Amino acid sequence: MCQHLRLSQISSSMSPQHATKTFTTPPASFKQTYTTHINRYLPHVDGLRALAVLAVILCHAKFSMFSGGFVGVDIFFVISGYVVARSILHDQEAGVFSLKRFYTRRLARLAPALYLVMAVTFGFGVLYCLPSNNMELAKNIGYVSIFLSNIYLSKQTGYFDLAADQHPLLHTWSLSVEEQIYLIAPLAFVLLAKRRLYIKQTVAIAVTVLLTLASCWLVSRGKAGAYYFLQGRAFEFTLGIVLALFATQGKLQFTWWVGELLSLLGLGIVAWCVITYRASTAMPGGNAIWPCVGAVLILLGALRARYVSRLFTNRGATQLGKLSYSLYLWHFPVLFAFGRFQLTGAWNMALAMVCALLLTIPTYLYVEQPLRRQQWTFKRAILQLWLVPVMLSILLIVVGTLTNQFTLFTGARYQRDFRESGQTVFSDSRGKKCWGKVDVTAASDCSVGDVSATTKGVFWGDSHAYHLIDFIDAIGKRKNVAIHDVAFTMCAPVENSPERAGDGAFQRHAEECRAHDKAVMNYILATPDIKFVFMSAVWDLYADVDNTPEPNLHGYVAGEIDKELAATIGKLEAAGKRVILLDDIPVAPAEMENCVANRLYLPGHAADLCVYPRKYADDRYVEPRNILNRITTRFPQVAVLHTYEVPCDDKVCRMELLGTSLYAHNDRGHLGAGGSRIYFEAYLQKHPQELDEAWRQLSQGLVLSR
Repeated sequence: MCQHLRLSQISSSMSPQHATKTFTTPPASFKQTYTTHINRYLPHVDGLRALAVLAVILCHAKFSMFSGGFVGVDIFFVISGYVVARSILHDQEAGVFSLKRFYTRRLARLAPALYLVMAVTFGFGVLYCLPSNNMELAKNIGYVSIFLSNIYLSKQTGYFDLAADQHPLLHTWSLSVEEQIYLIAPLAFVLLAKRRLYIKQTVAIAVTVLLTLASCWLVSRGKAGAYYFLQGRAFEFTLGIVLALFATQGKLQFTWWVGELLSLLGLGIVAWCVITYRASTAMPGGNAIWPCVGAVLILLGALRARYVSRLFTNRGATQLGKLSYSLYLWHFPVLFAFGRFQLTGAWNMALAMVCALLLTIPTYLYVEQPLRRQQWTFKRAILQLWLVPVMLSILLIVVGTLTNQFTLFTGARYQRDFRESGQTVFSDSRGKKCWGKVDVTAASDCSVGDVSATTKGVFWGDSHAYHLIDFIDAIGKRKNVAIHDVAFTMCAPVENSPERAGDGAFQRHAEECRAHDKAVMNYILATPDIKFVFMSAVWDLYADVDNTPEPNLHGYVAGEIDKELAATIGKLEAAGKRVILLDDIPVAPAEMENCVANRLYLPGHAADLCVYPRKYADDRYVEPRNILNRITTRFPQVAVLHTYEVPCDDKVCRMELLGTSLYAHNDRGHLGAGGSRIYFEAYLQKHPQELDEAWRQLSQGLVLSR
């Protein structure tokens, strides 16, 4: 993915006459010299906006040459700081600045087009997207309305995660960052209004240095949310403010050829960042400094440059710059819509960009500009452009909650699909109580099967264990065993998981997993009534399939999962426990995700077969098969239930069985509630004798309580 900007073009994109006409006319004492230096229209600012928005859009459209186009957001933040500072300094010098006037301008500038785009995006979601996505979208709209979209999105997905493409308003994180800075920055100008210029400059430089160091620290420590949060981005705005404080008084004097060099250098730095940066580039922090410096050099050099500045001041560039806010708002929902219809590839992305531009032009002409120029009072702006949208957003979330994620407005087929695939065992009331707990849960609360039986079992593993909780429940009822589930996300069922994660971002999880596994092992060994231990996991997730000396994501090195699994099973068998391994379920190809649901939601997909080649599943199963074969060779008493091949025949694997969709929405590896419910029945049809044979093997020499 690429970064999202906020694009708040401030008043520099319109003429001084427009700016004064919209609000209060400056008094007669207004200084003409200050008008020349501060309030004049700077076409190169709009030209730089055009460059930034093109970089971001090309990046989001996944043109590989522009993989670093997300730096456009950093450029926009610099522009925002620069233009806002110019605007405030101008009004303060003219004696007309007020916080109410400033906030009114910002609302009139940003809100109308933003809410139009969000309303259209939600309408598209209702027609073509899945209920859970629409509920997330409603919440995102609510957080946008209170300027906290970046906080919300930071808890939903990483900016470059694959799941990020499922958030049509992901780009609004940068709008919230900008709105947050708009709430803070004017207060600083008010506090320093009567101070000399050099004091303002000194304070701005000091604050910028401190904020830059803070951003670098956040990134170096791998702090969650560093990409999204104001504290990681604020230095980009203050860098623009520093430029405004030095440039607007005409103090910076240099010849035109120096301006040319500065502009060329700045353009070169920005181009280098756009071309060389990748999703893996740590941002913001030190890497964000370069595009910001490039933007500053372009803005500074263009004040004197004669030739390079024409790249930014020609009519095409300035017009695109003026459209950039609306274009930024539209581009990501349009790209999302094309992706939802599975219209990917270079030509489709180019068409999406054209569509975004076609939506942008009327939005700019008939929404953004007319409403911006209206005579807004502070009270009217707060009421109509903020309070009413906030209340409507809250109402939308309430309606979604009361209508089971808006599904009560849909037909029976849609409601059935939502019950089967839109809901999972992870999110139901039992899952919230029993799934993913570091400490061992109470057996009285989190047991399935024949819960009154004196013979006990434990179900241990990761998410690919817990989504089979109904499967285990059926076994327990069939074999008169009470089975206590103790599954924990991305945590293999071994006594000693790695102390250190291979990725620092997962270190806290590694520590929780290790504590959980030790607690589970101690619990099993300390409870004599526990006779059976069921284990299930995405086995290859913990194997180093590349066979490198470096640990994988979760800290396992080559051969370690075999060693730890063997040590755990050896200790369990020595304690008189019987071990049953489940060999997982197949993960479907990425292009098959939501195949069954798309029959309902997407035009032209009603006849989709929703099957994929058996070879795909077999190729992915090589490493899990090897792990389990090595274990059963070493421990012949261990039983294996072959759940993996249940959806497959000799040629294909299916996404639905027994008339029920298997997988959850937006997930090709976890069962939905319906898939969990029917998987045991499908297993018995595939392997009618296997469970009974395994149970006879397990029960040899084992004295069961009665």
